[in-house]
Amino acid sequence: MVRLFQRHIKRKVSLLDGIWRFKTDPENKGKDEQWYKNFPSDSMEIVVPSCWNHEFDLYDYEGWAWYATTFTTTERNINLMFHGVTGQAEIFLDGDYIGSHYGGFTGFEFLIKDVNPGKHTLVVFVDNTLDDMNTIPLARVDWFHYGGIIRSVELMELKTAWIKDYKISYQLNASFNEAALTLYVTLEGMNEEEISDQLNIYIDDELIKTVPVTISGEVKLQINNIVLKNIKLWDPQRPNLYNIQFELHKDDVIERIGFREIKVENGKILLNNKEIKLKGVNRHEDHPDWGFAMPLKLMKRDMTIIKDLGCNAIRGSHYPNSEVFLDLCDQEGILFWEEIPLWGYPDKVLGNKVILDRGLQMHREMIKRDYHHPSIIIWGLHNEIDTRVQDAYDLTKSFVEKIRAIDNSRLLTYATMFPLEDICLSFVDIVSINQYIGWYGEELDEWPEFLEKVKEKLRNEGLSHMPIIMSEFGAGAIYGDSTFEGPKWTENYQEKYLDYTLKLFKDEPSIVGTYIWQYCDIRTSKEMCLSRPRSFNNKGLVNEYRKPKMAYWTVRKLYREME
Repeated sequence: MVRLFQRHIKRKVSLLDGIWRFKTDPENKGKDEQWYKNFPSDSMEIVVPSCWNHEFDLYDYEGWAWYATTFTTTERNINLMFHGVTGQAEIFLDGDYIGSHYGGFTGFEFLIKDVNPGKHTLVVFVDNTLDDMNTIPLARVDWFHYGGIIRSVELMELKTAWIKDYKISYQLNASFNEAALTLYVTLEGMNEEEISDQLNIYIDDELIKTVPVTISGEVKLQINNIVLKNIKLWDPQRPNLYNIQFELHKDDVIERIGFREIKVENGKILLNNKEIKLKGVNRHEDHPDWGFAMPLKLMKRDMTIIKDLGCNAIRGSHYPNSEVFLDLCDQEGILFWEEIPLWGYPDKVLGNKVILDRGLQMHREMIKRDYHHPSIIIWGLHNEIDTRVQDAYDLTKSFVEKIRAIDNSRLLTYATMFPLEDICLSFVDIVSINQYIGWYGEELDEWPEFLEKVKEKLRNEGLSHMPIIMSEFGAGAIYGDSTFEGPKWTENYQEKYLDYTLKLFKDEPSIVGTYIWQYCDIRTSKEMCLSRPRSFNNKGLVNEYRKPKMAYWTVRKLYREME
């Protein structure tokens, strides 16, 4: 499933999910042997979407692999949409190379014109190799390097013209009961002939605008002066949503939006001009049996558990989450922080232009894909990079300039692990701090002194007006390990740790949000596994199978008591 609502009525769309052929390529010989033309006969079957690490004998496999399937089309023009392929992907149709993509967690597509109706062969080459210099993320990350086609593949069969792209922007009036919409729409014809058509725009099935169009090649439209009155706002208590449909004679697309305003003012986060405190968890999209390719049932279960905790916010750690999960956040009224997987970069890597270019591309793709989700209130620039150095300053500046140019309607932040030495804080709207006092080295009672030092630094740099989010804090606990003494790694210690820190942060006026590290235990990378019991990051409030630890019930009580 790609989305939780119907995206098309007229456009013929089908999922290519199911059983594909699959073969690993540890010697990287598939290109030389032209597997994209003659797929190996000794290949195995695999489910798409999935992670190949859940197949027998591939638990730790990282490297090159090939996928193949067939499909049938009745139209001469098609669009192939891949919603997530980890790492580098190269696509071949009927033995011909059609394009590539680097990333893993955002989609990419290829428009192919003038194909012959009938049966076609689709081959995908995947490389999920990570290194210490040129990849995003780097090899040493605190999550696992799952490989594969992790999200759905869509086939779109197109007629004479299609709605290629769109963007829905709006401004709310001072009373928050009217929205002025500006619509940006790109249309494209499938041949050289001019096509006379009309673009119809519906909101919740009501026709609100008709625009005559002549389509020849690519046509860009900007439609102004659409004012909606008596709107229902989107917020966590009332997550009101609207369907907006763009329709041509033979094509259409439906988007879902919610109307809300998010801003920072006088050290507070205001949603629709009302102060809001964020009560959240960090959540990886991971499960021992599914990896990144989590089914909807498990996503819904996660949402139920997180809401039961009393949360109103989730940070998507540390990569763009599935569109389906973001749809759940929209429907359930959960505020979301989304970021790219640029995690833990040291000084020696931050000046690498490859990282800058790939990071900018990932931000563009993330924002373009998820721009219309009302639940997303924060774009995260990066996470725990060395923000004490000039190269981090330059990288952060480039990211901020690019994001502000694309979307100036959301808050910007990044999670810093060097808050007392950070030189990049002036670029963002919120100071977000990752700190594990009481777990790594220091004693738990050193937290108050640390918070005073943070506030002093912000005062000295003229940033005392900025709100603070505790974006990561927590302690590891092995599920089922409980003792009278309660040392580290027991559920007792984790419960004590979170009880102390949450109460402390609640009483600090400058702290406007908390994101506990983390929601569930997750498998870690081979580069980190020797420093992690069970080869897992064990700081979850629930274990990897979603069984609650002692701390779950303490957090649940404290979060539910907070305003």
